[in-house]
Amino acid sequence: MDITPFVKKLLRADEKVLYCILGRIIEDTIQADRYIAVIQKQADTVLFLFSSRGIPCTSENDLAVEDVFKINEEFHLRQSEAHKDNVNRQSSIDDFDPLKNTEQVVDLCIGSQKNVRILLPDAASAKYLIGHIQKAQSQLQAGAPQGLPSSFAWADKYRHSQSGCLYPSQAPHQDNPFLHDTFNPTATNNPFQEDVFDPLKYMNISDQDKNIIATDEVPRRQKQMSSDVNMTDSMSGLRKAESRDSLDIIGDYYGDEEDTTIEGFPDSLRAITNQLGIPGSGVDLVNNLKPTTAREHVVKHYMKLREEEFTYKKYYSIFCGTWNVNGQSPPMSLRLWLDKPNPPDIYVIGFQELDLSNQAYVFSGSPKEEQWKNAVRKSLPAKVRYRKVKLIRMVGIMMVVYVKEALAPDIPPHLIDADTVATGIMGIMGNKGGVGIRMTLHNTSLCFINTHLAAHQDEYERRNQDYRDVESKMRFKQFLPPLLISEHDQVFWIGDLNYRINGLEIDKVKSMIDKEKYKDLLSYDQLHQQLGRSDVFRGYSEGEINFRPTYKYNTGTNDWDSSEKSRIPAWCDRILYKGEGIDQVHYTSHPDLLISDHKPVSSLFTIEVKAIDKEKSNKVYEDVMKKLDRLENDYLPQVKLDKTEFQFKDVMFIEKRAEILTVCNTGQVPVEFEFINKLEEQSYCQPWLRITPYKSVITPGSSCEVRLEVLVDKTCVASLDASNHVLDDILVLHLTGGKDFFITVNGNFIPSSFGCSLEALVQMHGPIRETPTAQLIEIEQPGSLMSRDLTQGGRLYAIPKEVWRLVNHLWLYGKDQAELFLQAGLKKELVVIRDCLDMGVPDKIPGSVHSVAEALLLFLECLPDPVIPCRVYYRCLECNSNYMLCKQVISQIPEHHKNLFRYLIAFLRELLKYSDQNKLETNILSSIFGEIFLRPPPNTLTRSLSSPAGKAKALEEEMKRAAFVKQFLINEYDE
Repeated sequence: MDITPFVKKLLRADEKVLYCILGRIIEDTIQADRYIAVIQKQADTVLFLFSSRGIPCTSENDLAVEDVFKINEEFHLRQSEAHKDNVNRQSSIDDFDPLKNTEQVVDLCIGSQKNVRILLPDAASAKYLIGHIQKAQSQLQAGAPQGLPSSFAWADKYRHSQSGCLYPSQAPHQDNPFLHDTFNPTATNNPFQEDVFDPLKYMNISDQDKNIIATDEVPRRQKQMSSDVNMTDSMSGLRKAESRDSLDIIGDYYGDEEDTTIEGFPDSLRAITNQLGIPGSGVDLVNNLKPTTAREHVVKHYMKLREEEFTYKKYYSIFCGTWNVNGQSPPMSLRLWLDKPNPPDIYVIGFQELDLSNQAYVFSGSPKEEQWKNAVRKSLPAKVRYRKVKLIRMVGIMMVVYVKEALAPDIPPHLIDADTVATGIMGIMGNKGGVGIRMTLHNTSLCFINTHLAAHQDEYERRNQDYRDVESKMRFKQFLPPLLISEHDQVFWIGDLNYRINGLEIDKVKSMIDKEKYKDLLSYDQLHQQLGRSDVFRGYSEGEINFRPTYKYNTGTNDWDSSEKSRIPAWCDRILYKGEGIDQVHYTSHPDLLISDHKPVSSLFTIEVKAIDKEKSNKVYEDVMKKLDRLENDYLPQVKLDKTEFQFKDVMFIEKRAEILTVCNTGQVPVEFEFINKLEEQSYCQPWLRITPYKSVITPGSSCEVRLEVLVDKTCVASLDASNHVLDDILVLHLTGGKDFFITVNGNFIPSSFGCSLEALVQMHGPIRETPTAQLIEIEQPGSLMSRDLTQGGRLYAIPKEVWRLVNHLWLYGKDQAELFLQAGLKKELVVIRDCLDMGVPDKIPGSVHSVAEALLLFLECLPDPVIPCRVYYRCLECNSNYMLCKQVISQIPEHHKNLFRYLIAFLRELLKYSDQNKLETNILSSIFGEIFLRPPPNTLTRSLSSPAGKAKALEEEMKRAAFVKQFLINEYDE
């Protein structure tokens, strides 16, 4: 962009701009964008350096004269080509693209005391600049034109008075490393060393009567920006918080007898919260809103650092309650549990086993949701009006959050979000798992988690795995990047955690309960044994338990379980919390509510939150903006990486491997980094690689540990067959306003039967680990079965031997096992089962039947082309209601696919004969195996699940898949 018109406005009428170009001033390894202008007045030619408030410059108000060089007999120059070896290249404008141009270095020598190095975008720019300088020097040697003397007196006013400086924060002083004093070769090699810990300390500078003084006056451009960020209509485009399984839509408003839901409201700081995404402070960028400049990320960092200057403490009460209702309908009233003499400010209420019907397991709708929601609403304190913040449900796990109506304006609706994590088998059955709701109260972020973890006395390790899955997988995707549970100021974790009492006989446990020896009994509690001693609920606290165990009771009584199983009493239902400023007031159970085999639990907390002083916040914001104006012109981001090459050798299926990349900020300003997509690629990394965090801001002198995690799972294993088992990726780490770093990640993948094609599996005689690579490559080739010559002694399996082993094991040891194909397996057992299948030993598959069942589903899901080929997917959906048409489709698929389908259907039909023991039903198996057998073709365009139409379409396809499989379970399948 040609800024000559802007420069002219800073000059007098008789001062002429000959040439102007954007370049960079280089001092050691530091660079700064500067406009270089050749200006002439009569006999004199002068080279000006202009700093600019922004690049590109958009107004004369953005420009400030930084230095002036007289082109006289002491002025010399030297030109050379820029090389990566000696120039720290930073690309901020297209003209500097090294693929298009060769950058040129011009060294200016002014007398014996000053050397200035200028980097120009290309040879043409250097040629024009040098040409003007040489012409001026020639004229000087030949004598001044028109007989006028050469005095350069007119240029001194720009050097000394700064009359051309239209934004005073760039007035020259010792703090600016690119002003004339810093180019003295006798000066320090580090122009920042006097300013390392506070590069922003020289702020609020204005030019009054030629004396530089500190002031609170905001420059014109900043005043405009400040007024912009207080516009109350800036929220109009924000997406309302919704959730996949929620019937709650922000914006609904009900009458006196209905609960109300938070809707939009004015907020004088809403524009700041739109701009700033400070994890832990509740000021976050909403999804689909992208920052207009990199400065917003730096602003949020400095606002966070100075939070204490504009916030003050406020106190609120939170009621947290949890109840496993065992599939029952609500009683007439829940007031014994929920109604309080001093109504809390916030209610967080969680349920488990809300609906135990088969329909709840298979499909998303449930009438119990509305029943329990209404029961809660009617049982809240009548003397206070409450609004519903959010409701979220996944199968039988539901949570709802209410706040006092007076509190609603302090909870921005665009910062409300929810998510679900299923920990049931294959992550598709939501009978176990968790739901989460997050919100921001004033300037404090709150997160509420409700979970139902794995059951049974000895399954504590499975419960630990469920916790880890919820903790790591829950993402509040309305934010960019998505927020984790751990990124909140305060977290409240409630639910049926299912931890039991270990190491005592049931009579001893009951005796200790009768004597109220709760503290002694808790030493045998599985959760208490792990708190503070493992990664399970690390950092969480639990209040003192002074109430009887909440499980298991005879329904309708306060009597312990008298069934044949006679379960040991346990504190299954718990409330934990984490964060600063949380004070637990009480923690108790409610034994008078008798409809379930669990007792509800509640806890009341007083929380301390940070409220914003709007006037002080605006002052801090304006001050930060002033500082950034100067920083953006004077400093470039500088980082150091501890290494740029990563090796991952012998990576195996479903086994995570990780290494740490340390990024150190060695510069003077906060650095925002982000891993960016390479040209023509849709993601910044390969699907087997995960980077956390993929973007962040690092303060000066600090570092950030970036975790590079390699995991070959069901989503990508099919792409890493024997002919392509090399792991190879190049990551581009981009600094906002700075350079790019290239990081190589490579390794090798050990081929597994998981992910092999069905064609290869039926040709593979031995275990995959014993099969030569050349043979693997051959049988993985498309059409390899067609060219197989069975007359030469070759043979094919009717079905993969791995599938036969898994099914045979389940038939022998698991056909009467309760919750088969519903309860998830253990990850460590899945690894052992993988090795057993890939190596062929031992003969008996190790691990529990639940792990073997999940391994079977995982194996089938990893097939590149599913059991029923993708090409007939839509035909299957269309004929789901007609058994004869369904059979016709199956009859037309390849023989090896047909054999496998018939084998698995026969197995499932046999399992249903044992439904009294294993509790399996046709609808459940149809839903599970509909997901496994039928898969849409790759690259099929799908509707967004966030839209109502997308949800409806997904539910319709889910039901059609299940209906198709059900046809073969309820009808005799013969050909």
